[in-house]
Amino acid sequence: MADKIIYDAIIVQTPDDFKRMTGHHERMCCLLPSDRVFFVGRSEIADLLTKEKENYPEDSAIKKAGFINENDILPFDAVHEIVCEIVKRDMDGQVPGRNITGWYYQQFIKWAYSNYSDNKYYLVWDGDTIPCREFSMFSDDGHPFFDTKHEYHKPYFDTISKLLPNLSKCIDRSFISEHMIMDCDLVKELMDKIEANTSLPGSSFWEKILWSLSASELMNSGFSEFETYGSYVMTHHKDAYILRSYNSMRYGAMFFDKDKISERDFDWLSRDFCAISFEKNQSIRPDTDNIFNNPKYQEKLSARQIMEMVQEDYKNDEYKEVWD
Repeated sequence: MADKIIYDAIIVQTPDDFKRMTGHHERMCCLLPSDRVFFVGRSEIADLLTKEKENYPEDSAIKKAGFINENDILPFDAVHEIVCEIVKRDMDGQVPGRNITGWYYQQFIKWAYSNYSDNKYYLVWDGDTIPCREFSMFSDDGHPFFDTKHEYHKPYFDTISKLLPNLSKCIDRSFISEHMIMDCDLVKELMDKIEANTSLPGSSFWEKILWSLSASELMNSGFSEFETYGSYVMTHHKDAYILRSYNSMRYGAMFFDKDKISERDFDWLSRDFCAISFEKNQSIRPDTDNIFNNPKYQEKLSARQIMEMVQEDYKNDEYKEVWD
């Protein structure tokens, strides 16, 4: 079910991440409420997408998915060069891995796409997140939703205050929700504001973001495109969006095998959650194996009820999901 407003969805992935989520891209393309879906990344993804399409009939949603080379939006090597300069400066000449650059680069791509889009809006969707059901990103009167969750990472707001000194955390929730609908005009306005900050080196928005960080801040997740954009819009264009609570299962890989999750599981999950994420380097917890995907438990309990019971045994340093 597509929204009435025409817009595209972009999914930024590395080739390895694309391979990891192969088999679920059809579901993304089918359930995302956009008119078109574009996979954005290195050139290898074009071949991977073509190969994946071959596994589906002609009327499948993935057949209409497109590919955009990330370097056509923003050259990776230019970003990596500055990251290397910062790390060498602060860490006795050490050379950082490309994975550190990649974490920031994919965020910059999500903003820079505003210069590439044909429409007023575009949806950014995390490549490790699978929709459980249909949903909309706009209200009946055409206002986009800011889907909010519960998270707080102080370094994000430390960076925001350096980029835009008069900007700070403005809501008691978080704008980080594995996706965001972007208004091209407002993204461009935000990038212009950052570029106008003459106290920071560089000329482009992404150069100034990087130069606002030390090497240790770079390595400690020092910037969030979602928190920065959301904070800016809600401060300067409060009526442009509607805040909406958003429930999803962020650490799905701890409870489901992504290669074995079934339509029955998705249907059960969809009663509580809009989407489920499968982050890298996670595996099913031994104490929850054969619980979430057990049809007997699914008949008696909801996904949220089981999740809440499991979280009662979490240690203090374990991330706990919070839902409205």
